[in-house]
Amino acid sequence: MCTVVHPAPDWATIRTVLLDMDGTLLDRSFDDHFYLEALPAHYAAANRMPVEAARERLVALYRAVEGELDWTDVDYWTRTLELDVPAIKDSLRHRIAPHPDSLAFLTFLRKRMIPVHLVTNAHPKTLAIKMAQTGLEAYLDRAITAFDVGCLKSKVDYWVKSEVILGFDPAATLYVDDDEAALLSAETHGIRHLYHRAKSSSTAPPQASSKYRSIETFHVLMK
Repeated sequence: MCTVVHPAPDWATIRTVLLDMDGTLLDRSFDDHFYLEALPAHYAAANRMPVEAARERLVALYRAVEGELDWTDVDYWTRTLELDVPAIKDSLRHRIAPHPDSLAFLTFLRKRMIPVHLVTNAHPKTLAIKMAQTGLEAYLDRAITAFDVGCLKSKVDYWVKSEVILGFDPAATLYVDDDEAALLSAETHGIRHLYHRAKSSSTAPPQASSKYRSIETFHVLMK
């Protein structure tokens, strides 16, 4: 059972909002399908092996670079797997979708004239595909990827460099992410208003955080 956040943040004290992409604004079911189903199927066909064996091999490769920039680098995976990973991802773009409450929350923030920045581990090629499919870019002031700053959000340096680029005040910034490691590094940097997105995928049950205030939808913040 997720923690119900009540009352909503004091929006008069919030000067900047930072939002994660995959799992927070967008339904993570696309990424789960892509990395655990679609990509293993392509790899299996290219290497004439069973899909389950391909999945096991790819999961081991994913885990070997988890937490490093290569983890989300589609060019790295293109070289490693000898597959055109961006093209495969683009062919499945019809499966990419925002959470049902994302546009409402972005509209809520726009009406309040609060700057909204996307903070993501995604590769720029992945970001381009997802923004083109969803149209969310129109609601964002700027997007910062891990490749802009040279590390993933689980590293404090991500926030140090992002603050320089975006010019936000950590004490007056609200940040929502479904990744506790990213929230922890943001907290270490001093970002004050932290929320965990417990319902990251439409195909999986919500998973509340034991450390951060968890929300299943943005609606509890729109007050």
